[in-house]
Amino acid sequence: MSREAIIGLLSIVTVVGMVWGYKFVKGEVMLSRSYTFISVFEDVSQLAVSSPVLVNGLKVGAITDITVNPSNTKEMFVEYNVNGEFNLPKSTKAIMISDGLVGGKSLSLEYGNICKGSDCAEDGQRILGGSRGLIGSMLAGEDLGKYVTQITDGVTKSLNTREEGNLNNPINKTINNLQVTMENMARLTASMDRLVRRSSTNLQKTMANMESVTANLAKNNIQVNSILSNLNTVSTDLKNANLGATVANMSNAVDGANDVMASLTTTAESADLSVKQLHEVITKMNSGNGTLSKLLNDKALYNNLELTSKNLSLLLQDLRLNPSRYVKVSVFGGKNKDEYVKPENDPAFIEK
Repeated sequence: MSREAIIGLLSIVTVVGMVWGYKFVKGEVMLSRSYTFISVFEDVSQLAVSSPVLVNGLKVGAITDITVNPSNTKEMFVEYNVNGEFNLPKSTKAIMISDGLVGGKSLSLEYGNICKGSDCAEDGQRILGGSRGLIGSMLAGEDLGKYVTQITDGVTKSLNTREEGNLNNPINKTINNLQVTMENMARLTASMDRLVRRSSTNLQKTMANMESVTANLAKNNIQVNSILSNLNTVSTDLKNANLGATVANMSNAVDGANDVMASLTTTAESADLSVKQLHEVITKMNSGNGTLSKLLNDKALYNNLELTSKNLSLLLQDLRLNPSRYVKVSVFGGKNKDEYVKPENDPAFIEK
């Protein structure tokens, strides 16, 4: 088989598969015989294409199309297929029921007897449509009647026990509680009425005072208007005063003051450290330890230093006046014959 034939065959199989899948999604069966019927409904909420068609809970088909009646927009045409194995009588009814509390809806085909021959509905025939509520969909007609009968009997029995004076009956307890509540409400309203009567005089005085206040306000209307005008002027001035810039400047000034205070704190700490060190030096000087302390406290050392200073001064003076006594320079080998000059205030020449 050529490649072109294989591609063509695959294309045909793909198209057939797509058509079959589309029909299957819509609820149509291509390989088996089926009948098409139409029913009319006023409301098809939650009923959609491919919703199941049931007979006593068994799925026998599916809805294929939902359209609007062109001659009456309040009617909806619902078209659906039914398996050809089921022969529906002409008296069949298509009832739209709910699938559950959160489910959608489906069509239930209801009929009495199995048809034969001409009694069966033909392909394309219109079948009478109807709908049933959620409770009716969940319960059969006999079960619903049974439950309604039981509820009615229970209510009747409760009312009978009420008439018989059975105080333990829940309805009797509820009615008694309601009666007590109403009596309490009556007493409360009577108390409120007495309270209002007693307070009527005070209320009248209060109303009179309010009238006097309003009269005074009316008399002083000019002053009140003037006060309000002044308040308006003040608020306008405050608005135009650019308080934001003023507050910002104050904030900057406060920040600068904080910086200055921080610098002063650092300076004070440094000064405190210097004072502490000076105090330690003075303490050592007073204690007599060290050369400076001895210089300050030892008088003999002071005298020796003073005497040494004087002798050094005299030595320098004598060296200046009589340099030949210390340094002899002879160019031609002769002797220095300069006369000795006595320094002033020489202790050696002071008569004691």
